[in-house]
Amino acid sequence: MQALIDLPVVKNLNSRVRAVLGVAGLFLVYFIALRLPSVGPWLERKAPFAVIVIGLITGTVTSLLAIGLILIYRANRFINFSYGAMGSLVGVLGLAMYKQHGVPYFVMLPMFVVIGVVVGAVIELLVIRRFQNASRLILTVASIGLAQLLGGLELLGAKALGFISLTGGFEVPLDFHLQVGVKTLAGDELLIMIAVPIVIAGLAWFLLRTDSGVAVRAAAENSDRALLLGIPVRRLATIVWCIAGGLSALTYLLKAPFAGVTPGVANGPTVLLPGLAAAVVARMESLPVAFAAGLGLGITEQVVRWNSTGSPSFVDVAYLVVILVALLIQRGTLSRAMEGATSSWSSTGVVKAIPRELRSLPEVRWVKIALLTIVGLAFVIVPGGWSSSSQLLAAFAMVWGMVAVSLVILTGWGGHISLGQFGIVGVGAIVGGNVLARSHQDVFVCLLAAGAAGALAALLVGLPALRIKGLFLAVTTLAFAIALDSYFFNPDKFSSFLNIEIIRPLLWQRFDLENNYDMYLFCLGFLLLAVLAAVGVRKARSGRVIIATRDNQRAADAAAVPTMTVKLTAFILAGFIAGVAGGLHVQIQHSLAQHTYSPVDSITVFATAVIGGLGSISGALLGVLLFRYLETVTALGDLRLLITGTGLLVVLYALPGGFGQLLLLVPSRVADKRVEGNADKAADEVDLLATALTEDAGEAAEELVEASQ
Repeated sequence: MQALIDLPVVKNLNSRVRAVLGVAGLFLVYFIALRLPSVGPWLERKAPFAVIVIGLITGTVTSLLAIGLILIYRANRFINFSYGAMGSLVGVLGLAMYKQHGVPYFVMLPMFVVIGVVVGAVIELLVIRRFQNASRLILTVASIGLAQLLGGLELLGAKALGFISLTGGFEVPLDFHLQVGVKTLAGDELLIMIAVPIVIAGLAWFLLRTDSGVAVRAAAENSDRALLLGIPVRRLATIVWCIAGGLSALTYLLKAPFAGVTPGVANGPTVLLPGLAAAVVARMESLPVAFAAGLGLGITEQVVRWNSTGSPSFVDVAYLVVILVALLIQRGTLSRAMEGATSSWSSTGVVKAIPRELRSLPEVRWVKIALLTIVGLAFVIVPGGWSSSSQLLAAFAMVWGMVAVSLVILTGWGGHISLGQFGIVGVGAIVGGNVLARSHQDVFVCLLAAGAAGALAALLVGLPALRIKGLFLAVTTLAFAIALDSYFFNPDKFSSFLNIEIIRPLLWQRFDLENNYDMYLFCLGFLLLAVLAAVGVRKARSGRVIIATRDNQRAADAAAVPTMTVKLTAFILAGFIAGVAGGLHVQIQHSLAQHTYSPVDSITVFATAVIGGLGSISGALLGVLLFRYLETVTALGDLRLLITGTGLLVVLYALPGGFGQLLLLVPSRVADKRVEGNADKAADEVDLLATALTEDAGEAAEELVEASQ
């Protein structure tokens, strides 16, 4: 396929022409196949023409979603994970006014699309501009916090309007029915057929025929040059966000009649996935290709649903495959600008170790020992007086703490953003739970098997990381988590593995883990082991090369560091810890159930770890455990999403190192910004790195990390 794309005749064609030829070619192949005696009857059963038509219609909605994502990416160079929440916030409130308060549908629809435009402008002015000097990866993470904030506002607004959910969709007030083969086109399809061409034509006219549209395209190509030419880049960015906000709201409102409505953020990643897949196929830059990809994905979704009525969730697996194939094929064509200003998690603001000059001071050494002792005793003694239900929640919190430790290794030190960590936890839970329930092995053997399964799953996710990094790796891990949750963790599909009942074992013939306090202590012990393992890795040579590779991979390559092996090592170690956490989690809850390891949990644990400080174990644990506690405070109720989202935005803006940055405020503990000087010379960096990677050069390694920051 890549060879075909690289043909000179194909490469010289306009992107719009290539998109049209691609779609036309697919239809030509389809109709030719229908005429073949040996293929036609089979193809008609597997993909009737009516299914293709429905796929084209619904695919245009996916195309709109992808176009909005690409517009924002080209304007600000980051992947907006809050894009779906922007549309659902406006769409849910609009549908609430229609269903609960009698606002006419065709009054509500344009009115709330305009409100979506306003919401896009407000977000750009109040949030996005605050991060204009931050790395693109920090801005991507900020969009996750923004999604949680918008989801909280959506939930509160829907409840205030008396609109909880709408399962199964509804009929659009258009008296239209058209029989096309085995399918019936109704008012919702007709509305899409009317609205989408008008929107696409208007968008094309704006971008191609107006001065502002031409300026938007110019600024997207090179914002610095546009500024030098006097183009108002900031004002154009606001215009782009207005358009994207309106497209997001329209997309949600057009899809709601056949997809249903559930206020909140639970379905946010799943709603966003089709648009992400189409945008990735278009390399986050070509709107015509994105439109064609959306049509293709719409057809794929309808064909899959037609042929697997019992497993429509297989569509999510198809999206994952599309994303992986598209990124791996196009990796060689992505420019530096496409990959963003930063390709891995920035170390700006990361909490450093206590300076060598202070470590030997008695007041520092004894204060550290005293704090660790007090915290350790508190974690052991205080929960003993809690109720059994509170002890159970504390056990779950320890599991989340282990996931936070795995994220510190993978993201904080390794630089790879993972938005699918709870998918790996689920893999460990399935393997560990089945070994315990069916083979009746020792509990430690079960946890070892769970850890090995988690490491293998992380390795499979990490292999694309050898070619895909930064923003796009976040997309692949999110798609991985969604596919696992919706299809592979579906008890209706894999009942033999998922329909099990776990009985907690009697540990050492003395400790009954059915007692929630004993189970809590058991989980606490494994959290401590995870922390000790991570600390040991960080102090060893392997930890130093992980961080050195994150900070400057080119210098590491020049110093003969096996950077590919280093990346996979971080994935495997983090996956093993997450897998063991899954083995503990399944014992706590006694069973496996779908949506237990949802993508929303992966995003939540990542966000709370960033709030605490993803560069340090203590900071990440502080953030995750604090917010796990806040979830038990019933007085907060639906405010939890608002607190988490707002907290993440505030921390990323004011304290990039998280709350852990405030634990001990001395000048050399907070990472400085990079200063141009001798360390910026490639030869100096290679020399420093070569010295740091020797077996007995621990202190030199710390100097390298400080110099590279």
